Amino acid sequence: MKKSKIKDKLENILPILSLSFISEKYYNKSRQWLYQKINESVVNGSKYKINDNEIDILISALKDIDITLNKSIQELEQIKKRKTKQKAKYYTKSNPFNHKLFIEWLNMIPNYKNSRFLEPFAGSNNIIKLVKDVDNDISNWVCFDIAPPVENNVLQYSVTKRDTIRNFPSGFNICITNPPYLAKNSATRRKLKYPDTHYDDVYKLCLDIMLSDCDYVVAILPESFITSNLFHNRLLGLISLNYNVFDDTNCPVCLALFIPQKLDDNFHIYIGNEYIGTYNQLKNYNLTEYTNNTINWKFNVPDGSIGVKCVDSQHGADIRFIRGDKINSDDIKISSRTLTRISGLPYNIELKSFIDVCNNVLSEYRMQTNDIFLTSFKGLRKDGKYRRRIDFKTIRCILNKATKTVFNQSILKGVKGKPNSL
Repeated sequence: MKKSKIKDKLENILPILSLSFISEKYYNKSRQWLYQKINESVVNGSKYKINDNEIDILISALKDIDITLNKSIQELEQIKKRKTKQKAKYYTKSNPFNHKLFIEWLNMIPNYKNSRFLEPFAGSNNIIKLVKDVDNDISNWVCFDIAPPVENNVLQYSVTKRDTIRNFPSGFNICITNPPYLAKNSATRRKLKYPDTHYDDVYKLCLDIMLSDCDYVVAILPESFITSNLFHNRLLGLISLNYNVFDDTNCPVCLALFIPQKLDDNFHIYIGNEYIGTYNQLKNYNLTEYTNNTINWKFNVPDGSIGVKCVDSQHGADIRFIRGDKINSDDIKISSRTLTRISGLPYNIELKSFIDVCNNVLSEYRMQTNDIFLTSFKGLRKDGKYRRRIDFKTIRCILNKATKTVFNQSILKGVKGKPNSL
């Protein structure tokens, strides 16, 4: 952005921007100061000009405002959806079973067309409707739900009332379902009854029960299942469903397909119809070798010199490392997870260069792993993929790898580094 063109570039948005807010929050200056800079006003015979650093701060401010606006838009859209949806009714936007991996799974089942299929959490029989749209020869279904539906979408299969978590049906070899999701901490916060189990989410308990009783299981699960390291030994494959399966929720989900054989984590991973590779192949690119390091990185330090924006926006894969002073110290709390400031940078490492190395490591990591080790976040990006959140453990590994990279380069110059008190 050329300095002489700044006012022209901002002409369309200046009427809706609060220059007071931007100037005070990002520059610690008055509104008049920023106004004079943008307009290159002459004050006391001297022309005010905005310098490169001030342009960078302005760009960062506009990006933050853009993120805030998009978040507000998303929240308003969710309010509208909640007002218009019908109670306990889900409308599927795409068919997750219309996939070659599901067809492969079906064909692994001996005589599947003459077999009985179990739906233990049937709801309105939406799952059965979707499966029959793909293969209408699957016609022998037995359906249960703790609360039979007001409306049944496949009338030929009645839904029997039954608490299948406490009393799971026996005698079935094949199960296809969408089990209930409820995190234990969410249940505690909302004062909801939670089963007596060591699992931190109800869907994990349901999956354990189903796999204990059935050889072949397909389930729509939270996409975070892939990093749970549970039940991977029987997993044929996993499809990240990069679209909202149900209209009234934007919870990231996947289709997990299980078989009787033990596969030692060597299951297939798809993002939509795109084959990514096996889990074991992708693990080769993780950062676990950089878990341990002598540097005492500290997170959520209000004056930390390194900043991280930990969540993708709707615009794209824009998790990134930035200068710590680009993040307002007042925004950093002990519990912060969407952004952080970090201390511990060795004193003889130049901050800007180090941040560049961190972003290069992050970019390579995301490209090599296709983001499967980053937690999916509610909402899709404009490129049709799930937003992602990076956790502090992964950030620490990136910091350690970047430090090693910088030190390896510095060793050639005879430079040794040690952490300072930042």
